[in-house]
Amino acid sequence: MNQKTMKALVCDSPGNYALREVPVPQIVEPTDVIGRVTLAAICTSDIHYVRGELATATYPRTMGHEFCVEIIETGAEVKNHKVGDRCVVKPGASCGECFMCQLGIRSGCVRGGIFGSIGHLEGCHAEYVRIPFADSTGQLIPIPQGLSDEDVIMLPDMLATAWFGIVNAGLQEGQTVSVVGVGPVGLSTCLLAKRLFKAKTVIAVDLIQERVDLAVASGVADFGINAATENVGSRVQELVGPLGVDVTIETAGEEDALETSANITRPSGVLSTVSIFPKSMMPTPMNTMMVKNISFKYGIQQCAGLPEMLAAIRAGSIDTGFMMTHKRPLNDIEEGYRVFGSKADGCIKWLVTPWQN
Repeated sequence: MNQKTMKALVCDSPGNYALREVPVPQIVEPTDVIGRVTLAAICTSDIHYVRGELATATYPRTMGHEFCVEIIETGAEVKNHKVGDRCVVKPGASCGECFMCQLGIRSGCVRGGIFGSIGHLEGCHAEYVRIPFADSTGQLIPIPQGLSDEDVIMLPDMLATAWFGIVNAGLQEGQTVSVVGVGPVGLSTCLLAKRLFKAKTVIAVDLIQERVDLAVASGVADFGINAATENVGSRVQELVGPLGVDVTIETAGEEDALETSANITRPSGVLSTVSIFPKSMMPTPMNTMMVKNISFKYGIQQCAGLPEMLAAIRAGSIDTGFMMTHKRPLNDIEEGYRVFGSKADGCIKWLVTPWQN
């Protein structure tokens, strides 16, 4: 490839990010591939990063970790992928061999990291990206024939995070579940809880009426509650009974959302959170959870459930298209961060298409 530089969104320090001209990435290790980014998306954790809300973040960094690629170059030791392959990529790279990877905690890989975030990997909000450990299990997921980038863009992060929150909560078929916060992760949680995990009742809770309405109108939630205008606890009791729901999954990342989640979960139920919170130390409703014997589960997803969810996408059982509200080229990504980050213009998910000359 003759191109030496490319456009990329670079965050220099908290609050300071802009499109820049940077060098095109090169093969560093023989297990690397270089991909042309064919579709990317903005994630809420990207917003946390540019706001300086991730304690382990380092700067400067090319942003982004949700993306699909066409492989344009492979390292000498890459055996499972070739130039021209279309793949959706896990949000982080892991070697598969270190102590943490062997434990199954690939997010803690001592040699890897999350693209455009924790670790030292440059991100995908750019024209090209270097992907290490290309042959590591599930690192690059081939896009099946007949599926588009849009069909699978949310698989390794949004859907995988939702899967983690549900499995961590131990949600069983026929149980009731509330999802507090129905942005892209929350809507993905409703979708999986309803379609794959067969919850009896799914209740969507949010402060934004349009998001509550979307959850119900799309068929992923049975009921919606606007926490800004309704008494969430009373409404949940009306819907499922005086004890509350069996499981609550919190995806909003706010103190009030966590308190609401504890209040509406039944005694001996489960509260599972997958959120990144604005502050590392924040009030938590520990006494409520203790008195009610609520199990509190949290953590970061490990890209489990990808084969099952990809099969469901191919079968038409799950479709994330209803969340993709905005789609603009890389040229407009600064606006994308502002709109998505402020939840303006009805934005649920902002997709990033390639740079337009």
